[in-house]
Amino acid sequence: MLVLLVVLEVLYCAAQEWQPPVIQLNSKVLDRPEVVWSIGTPLILRCTGSSDVTWLPQFARHKKHISSKTPGKVSTIRIDRPTTEHTGTYKCVYNARPDLQASVHVYVKDPKSLFTTFSTAVRLVKKEGEDCLLACLLTDPNATDFSLRMHNGTSVPPGMNYTVDPRRGVLIRNLHPSYNADYVCSAKIGGVEKASKTFSINVIEKLRFPPYVFLETDEYVRITGELLTISCTTHNPNFNYNVTWKHSSPTTCLPKPTEEVHSEGIRLAITSILTIPSVKKTDSGNITCQGTNEAGVNSTTTYLQVVDGPYIRLSPRLPAKFTQHATAVEVREGEDLELRVLIEAYPPILDHRWAAPSSRSISEHESKFYPRNNRYEAILLLKRMNFEEQGQYTFYAKSSQANASISFNVQMYQKPVAVVRWENVTTLTCTSFGYPAPRIYWYQCSGIRTSCSENVSATPEPLQAETVEVQREVYGPVEVESVLTVGPSSHRMTVECVAYNLAGMGHRHLCHGGLP
Repeated sequence: MLVLLVVLEVLYCAAQEWQPPVIQLNSKVLDRPEVVWSIGTPLILRCTGSSDVTWLPQFARHKKHISSKTPGKVSTIRIDRPTTEHTGTYKCVYNARPDLQASVHVYVKDPKSLFTTFSTAVRLVKKEGEDCLLACLLTDPNATDFSLRMHNGTSVPPGMNYTVDPRRGVLIRNLHPSYNADYVCSAKIGGVEKASKTFSINVIEKLRFPPYVFLETDEYVRITGELLTISCTTHNPNFNYNVTWKHSSPTTCLPKPTEEVHSEGIRLAITSILTIPSVKKTDSGNITCQGTNEAGVNSTTTYLQVVDGPYIRLSPRLPAKFTQHATAVEVREGEDLELRVLIEAYPPILDHRWAAPSSRSISEHESKFYPRNNRYEAILLLKRMNFEEQGQYTFYAKSSQANASISFNVQMYQKPVAVVRWENVTTLTCTSFGYPAPRIYWYQCSGIRTSCSENVSATPEPLQAETVEVQREVYGPVEVESVLTVGPSSHRMTVECVAYNLAGMGHRHLCHGGLP
């Protein structure tokens, strides 16, 4: 019990020791939170505490009136000739216990001036959504109708939310860009309205979108040891932005970029330039430029491919209905044909051309060439092709350090033509020309007819006879023949040779048998 009493006594003494500081006004202990003072009357505020105390005036400019800057249990503010500018709250705190404090608000009255402001606080730049304090302090607490209005005398913008405090001024909450204007604080004293200095508010509109980020190309190719320079462009309405670069490989460290900034009307154009003096194979990968502002982050990525040497790669592209092999094409007479070549090359292509087998020059055909970074596309459109235009079409490409070519073999379908002749009294030979190679079928029917195979009443089965390829041209028809042996007949008979291929059919017939 004795120990407990001792502890309680110590705690009680400690509580007694840390009492709030005491403020004296001109040697009298202050017994109220605010005082009204007259201009020109000396003002002395003395703060006393049980430990070192410090004055914290509402405005930093009042600190010059603190008599002693050395910490002590007594600190004094002395103002020999107060003016309305000395209106404000004066707070005294313990150095060791800032939570223990005492304060007084001083109104310095002047019949000529109902408000005090600071010249440095009348032009305010704030962000949308922030609060804004207009430091128009009343110099006389007896003033009435304290409010805010536009400098031109009209009411504040619709929706503006503000509160007034004679000791602090006017607090406007949640600023909006529509609040950009000049304002004055107003109040009445003795029925007469007085206004403060003019406050000019500039509200910076909140950004709704992250910056747009642009790279010139989505792919770069460089040979080992070459220089690489990538420019990244973005725009922002102010200097509150950041542009950074990163590589897809965490082990690849990119050099520090340079930055160029210039004004474009109401916005800034920012160009960040990444330079790698001598690329290595390990630099290959995705390189991302990232732009950041208060609205968020946006980025664009390009791909860097580092190669050992120059190259040109050509890949054929053909419509599916024409393709037999990668570069072999079969078309019908009168059809249009489009030959396409996809090109990958570095260094860039300097020269390109088509070579054609026809007497018609390439200039009569429609030729197009589309460059895109290190990729290109060459197109040759052949309209209403004829037999003279079948053959080899070759595309040539050349750069400063490499060249390459690719050829298309174009073959035209040709409807078979059939020719029948007697070799002797029992042997017939049918010869046919066409592309692809025709297949020959023999038919025999009674009587004299123009065709056996087209007999609507009954189509006979073809006779057995082999089709043999005789000759094949590189670009042209294939010659085939078939030999048929027929026996003697006392009746008139018709023998027909029919040649088929994908382009169509050709046929010829002969008659034999019966009485001479």
